[in-house]
Amino acid sequence: MTNDLGLLRQALIDDWQRLLLELLGVPSRKGGRQWRWNRRGSMSAEITGRKAGQWFDHEAGVGGGPFELIAHVHGGDWRTAEDWARAWVGQTSRPDRKPSLRPRPANDPQRDAMPLRRAQARHTAGESWRRTLPADPHHPYLASKRVGPHGLRQDRNGDLIIPLVDLDGVIHTIQRINAKGDKLYLRDGAKGGHFTLIGPPLEQAATILLCEGWATGATAHEATGHTVVAAMDAGNLMQVALQIRNRFPAAMLTLLADNDTKPGRDTNPGVTAATAAARATHALLAIPPEPGDMNDLAAARGLAVVGACIDAATVIPPVPPTYPLPTLDPVAARARLERCIGDFVEAVAQYWSIAQAPPGGGRDASSSAGRP
Repeated sequence: MTNDLGLLRQALIDDWQRLLLELLGVPSRKGGRQWRWNRRGSMSAEITGRKAGQWFDHEAGVGGGPFELIAHVHGGDWRTAEDWARAWVGQTSRPDRKPSLRPRPANDPQRDAMPLRRAQARHTAGESWRRTLPADPHHPYLASKRVGPHGLRQDRNGDLIIPLVDLDGVIHTIQRINAKGDKLYLRDGAKGGHFTLIGPPLEQAATILLCEGWATGATAHEATGHTVVAAMDAGNLMQVALQIRNRFPAAMLTLLADNDTKPGRDTNPGVTAATAAARATHALLAIPPEPGDMNDLAAARGLAVVGACIDAATVIPPVPPTYPLPTLDPVAARARLERCIGDFVEAVAQYWSIAQAPPGGGRDASSSAGRP
């Protein structure tokens, strides 16, 4: 494996929460973007956003990134911290020195090595994106889907390159699509929670459409002009939807389902996943009126029908409660509550009366104990 410190540092940041638990234990307070430790929260660490991977000890007046935290907790300099970090992610230490620190053994070495592989895949994805040129508008795949390139790029083999990014625009992996429409993801690339963006930036969007595939998103953008986020598959819709809702709570979010209806099949994975994501994020839901996605609908009936379908998106009602509905009106409920409170107060008074009585109940009680 490479000894590049930048990749190692990024691998630690990618697994930042687990690293914090390893070094500092369970935080005393958890916020949306920051965790804190100690009774007064004097130790803080940024969990998400552009500052993720940064920490600061307010009492000691020191802070920094992952390497500095390892050295701060275990002692030593950046070299010993580097050795500890390489062992922690499952990478062999530098051959010219032995590790000065020994992390706790991991239960799953392959899992511990994944952060570094993720970082390497992200580096490869970024380099692949930078080395490509704008996609040919007449690319066979684009022509078959009847959409424009919308910022896609193309490598020297003629494959389209789709970047999957996070909310801060960092490319984590890529998807390649060849002229035949075959799709291939980068090995070890992190797809979960990442997406590709079509249209204006999210920060400028009052309305955000969220769908599965890129071609579906391109069609939706051309039909409405709205910003579109493509999560690439149904299994990724929930993660992406929650992130968007948390970052942009005021945006109007609409889930565009793939209608996976098929003869002889009772389930509809696309609609099920989109419905769950819409319900979890208080978003609208649009479903093509016939089997297929929005791109299929445009091919069959035109962009105007796609736009009308999206405009007709509906609110997803909450899941019906599993407990019985109330049978009393407010007046009757108040009356019953007052009776219950009165009975409770009376029972408490009787309890204390008995508890404070003399042992044995007094002479009268003992003299009458044997009476029938």
